[in-house]
Amino acid sequence: MPTLNKPNTVPTDLRNELEKTFGMLPSFALTTTPIGLRAWWTNMRDFQLSEKTALDGKTKELIGLGVSAQIPCHYCVLFHTEAARLNGATEAEIQEAIFMASVTRQGSTILNGAQLDNGVFEKELTKIVNYLKSQAPPTPKPMVRAGR
Repeated sequence: MPTLNKPNTVPTDLRNELEKTFGMLPSFALTTTPIGLRAWWTNMRDFQLSEKTALDGKTKELIGLGVSAQIPCHYCVLFHTEAARLNGATEAEIQEAIFMASVTRQGSTILNGAQLDNGVFEKELTKIVNYLKSQAPPTPKPMVRAGR
């Protein structure tokens, strides 16, 4: 039997915002205390659903999907997959986000399991980054008009 609160335990302002956003009061809003719900909703509303962040909605949802697949959280995978689609993600982008999460997890498993020295890794990473920067084409300089 799931742990659910009664709908009347959700503060009115939160209930109104959730119903306006989702078209209903979803049962997941009843799985935590009113304080917990308010904390979760504030993050969801002010970051995940906000257009005033550096990352666009599609990128945030693809990140959420990759993390969800690795945790793993079945509910989160379902949510972030559909949210990514609603934010314009293609099936290829969804599949690549999942695969990228698996590649990251694989590398982490190998490096952590081998107990690679962190200092060695950081030094080598610096060398790799410097090498790649030296191989990158130069950034074009903006044109400056004469006489101004």
